[in-house]
Amino acid sequence: MEALIGNGIVLLALAAVVGLAVRSLWKSRKAGGHCNGDCGKCRHCK
Repeated sequence: MEALIGNGIVLLALAAVVGLAVRSLWKSRKAGGHCNGDCGKCRHCK
């Protein structure tokens, strides 16, 4: 039973980290902080 609780805690921590990473990527994309591959229109590539 203790192993099950330990695995659950690890899975919850991993899910939280993945959720925060996805949230960060989503906010960056909405703010225009992503690269679309067209360096002619990108200010960050120059």
